[in-house]
Amino acid sequence: MKIVLVHHGEVEEPWLPEMGHANPSLSVHGLHQAEALAGELLAASHRGQEIQAVYSSAMESASVTAEVICAALELPLPELREELGTLTPEVLPEDGGIDALTLLQERAWSFIEQLRDANELSMNFVLVTHELTLRALICRALGMSLKDLRRFRLDPGSLSTLEFRRAPNGDMRTTVTTLNEVCHLE
Repeated sequence: MKIVLVHHGEVEEPWLPEMGHANPSLSVHGLHQAEALAGELLAASHRGQEIQAVYSSAMESASVTAEVICAALELPLPELREELGTLTPEVLPEDGGIDALTLLQERAWSFIEQLRDANELSMNFVLVTHELTLRALICRALGMSLKDLRRFRLDPGSLSTLEFRRAPNGDMRTTVTTLNEVCHLE
C-alpha cells in the first residue's frame, strides 16, 4: 500500500499568531502547485499506481488542493478528515509543546493505520494536509523523535510517500520511499 502525503499548495497569507489562524486560501502560485500535483498523480496513475481515494484536512488550503487532485483523477470529492487537521491557536492545548505534537501525531497515525488495516495492501491513497501534520507522520514512520521534526525539508506542493508491506515473518513494514518530492513543480 502506498499513501501519498501531500503538502498543500502555497497560501495567500501566512498565519498571524497575534490574530489567530485565518484559514488562508491558496495563492495563485499555490493553485498552480495543486494543478502540478494533480498532473503528477495522474501520470503515476497511468503508470499503474492508481489512487483509490483522496482524504484531506478540512482547512481551505488542503481541501482545495485535494479537490484539484480529485478532479484530475476523476475521483469523488475528497473525504474531509478531522484527523488530518493541524495545530492552530484555537485548538492548541494550554501546555502546548511536545504534548500537543504527540496528540497530533497519534491522531493522524491512527487514521493511517485504520486506512491500512481496512484495505488491501495493493491499494493507494492520497492524504492532503499541513506541514506540521506531515512532519509528525514522517517522524513516526522513520521512528524519529518529534523533537527532530525540523531535520528534513517539506515544501508547499510537495509529495512524500509511505509504503506498507508485509515482511516474510508477517510483520508490517513501513518505508518512506519519497520525501519532499518537488520535481513536478519545476
